[in-house]
Amino acid sequence: MARRGKRGRSGDASPSGSAGTGAAGASGGGPRRRRRRRGRGGGEGRGTGAGSGPQAARNPTEREFSCGGVVVRDGACLVIEPVRPDGKRLWALPKGHPELGEDPPTAALREIREETAVVARVRERLGEVVYWYQRDGKRIRKTVRIYLCDHVEGEPEADGHEVRVARWMPLAEASRALAFPGDRKMASEALARTTGGR
Repeated sequence: MARRGKRGRSGDASPSGSAGTGAAGASGGGPRRRRRRRGRGGGEGRGTGAGSGPQAARNPTEREFSCGGVVVRDGACLVIEPVRPDGKRLWALPKGHPELGEDPPTAALREIREETAVVARVRERLGEVVYWYQRDGKRIRKTVRIYLCDHVEGEPEADGHEVRVARWMPLAEASRALAFPGDRKMASEALARTTGGR
């Protein structure tokens, strides 16, 4: 989801630096790890646009890359209500930053499992969302790569620290109810692909 960054690093992986177009195996078993992560960043709702002119030139620009998935089962997808510093309650897709040396599909499956306890398998890449936001006076260009994933096992269970609620939501509802435009677009694309719309 477009959403908070999860670790102090930004740019451990980049869209151009990692393979991710093919399918990946299901995320591994074992207990979910609890990590200390920074807030979810600005989120798409607080994006500032690409910007131009002298002010944009003076502000340093950083790049961030995250990946996640639309996990589908019986016409529904997995959604989360993240814990946000501003206390705002909203629905989003599970996603986060790859760890050092981790390819995007593997990172997406790990994030899904850590945030929701659900084991998934990548079917195909859905697309990417790019937006801009401000943090500490810096302009951040955020790219989020989303995969269409199949449910393998497990039921949604929020970790209670970074995610308040995790549950299944009908894809048609998610395409309207998700807070960020990029997430809604990915849910709509998943709906089209899983119902034979394309």
